[in-house]
Amino acid sequence: MFRRLFCLLFCLALLGGLMPSPANALISLEEERKMGEEAYDQVMASIPLVDDPDIVNYVRDLAKRLEPFVPEKPFPFHVYVADVGVMNAFAIPGGYIFMYRGMMTTLESEGELAGVLAHEMGHVWRRHLARRIEKSKPTNIATLAGLLAGLVLGGTVSPALGQALTMGSVAGGVQQQLAFSREDEQEADWAAFKTVTSAGYPPQEMERSFQRIWKMENYLGGNAPVYLRTHPTGPQRMEAMANMTRTWHGKSIHYDNSAFLRIQTRLIALYDPEPQAEKVLSNRRMNDPNSPFPIYGLALLKMRRHQYETALQFLERLGQLWPDNIYQIRAEGVCRLLMGQNAKAEALLKRALAMKPGDDDTLLALGQAYQREGRLNDSAEVLQRLLAQDPTNHAALYELGVSKGRLGQVGEASLYLGLAFVQRHNYRSAQYHLNRAIKNLADKPELQDKAKKALEQMDQNDRQKRKRQAQEEEQRQNRFLNFEVDDRRSLPFIPAHPSGR
Repeated sequence: MFRRLFCLLFCLALLGGLMPSPANALISLEEERKMGEEAYDQVMASIPLVDDPDIVNYVRDLAKRLEPFVPEKPFPFHVYVADVGVMNAFAIPGGYIFMYRGMMTTLESEGELAGVLAHEMGHVWRRHLARRIEKSKPTNIATLAGLLAGLVLGGTVSPALGQALTMGSVAGGVQQQLAFSREDEQEADWAAFKTVTSAGYPPQEMERSFQRIWKMENYLGGNAPVYLRTHPTGPQRMEAMANMTRTWHGKSIHYDNSAFLRIQTRLIALYDPEPQAEKVLSNRRMNDPNSPFPIYGLALLKMRRHQYETALQFLERLGQLWPDNIYQIRAEGVCRLLMGQNAKAEALLKRALAMKPGDDDTLLALGQAYQREGRLNDSAEVLQRLLAQDPTNHAALYELGVSKGRLGQVGEASLYLGLAFVQRHNYRSAQYHLNRAIKNLADKPELQDKAKKALEQMDQNDRQKRKRQAQEEEQRQNRFLNFEVDDRRSLPFIPAHPSGR
């Protein structure tokens, strides 16, 4: 009874806006931003990302819909999808949020995904890590960056990597201080609740997702997913969520969940291990033969396996369930392109582009179709149009480099190939092509400057990496020396001779 009353009073305090301001007694925003940038660099170097434009744009668009309802934004939000099949999501200082594909394939609706995403936004809004940092007082930004990266990477990509980053930064006691408390989690839940309900999503969906996560934690125990270990739950937290839902009297919008289901299907088909993806999609098709989503997923999976004839059969069946649907038309256009049916592919892709102008995947495929037909100027024009809206699209950069090379424009070809390799983290090839671009673009100073800036940024990143490694090595040495001194003091006296003589 007391616990229930406590949870109800806590919810009323939250909903009444009585929580303290997140700006009290914290490190400065500039310090937090620098720490976030350092941690971001380490995380980005360690976690593979989903780069499919459909998937990434969907999650970022959802974040943009939620962002206006976050009362305070100390930093702009930067959202990424990690290509890791575990149930996890995390935020680091500076507004960087990482949503794992394993989380997205576990949830069942856009409302549930909005709840998890808003929860991470809540950690940023309330500056929870900044509060933990304020208490722990790490020695420097690089030390903290290594610790943050260790915290979020440990147990997800590589437990050994996470442990190495953490132990290479500071002692394990500080790691415990930086972990979110149950109070942090409840406050982030409150922040998420305010955000998703203000955006019009039903609070019951957020409650349902957290109940499922909690049940999984209880069932799996010590083998629970990382999200459950880094975001502690408990009866009080779940009851507080239930009370917020019960006492809420707002009005929810009705939304179409098909976009979420399509993106979830795309994640499974393109990124899950192939046997696992086939099993999941086949089971879904068996359970609901008339649903278009498993058929769409199986078509994508067959294309991934280069089984284009079988993929085309699925796509033709999908066309009956999704008549005049851009995603079916685009997928068939890509499939026919991969089969070498360039003219049919071009017609389908133009049709898809007319339905959704500016679609990234359609523009890329159309540029490739023109390139294969020998229409190199048309290919370059379409690819440059894509890069105008997404300058870091590595596939478009590479294809544009190929088209420019076949046109005999060596300098521009080298520039775009170099920029593509930068995005792919192949720095040796990037350096070769960018130096070649500088040499051959003397008559085009703007493009030459772009190549020079890319090289300078690579050099700067390399210097920062070396500096960070040196600082971490110094921390490791200090830890070793301190341990050695303490260890010698605690050893018992051992006589020189076993007999004691």
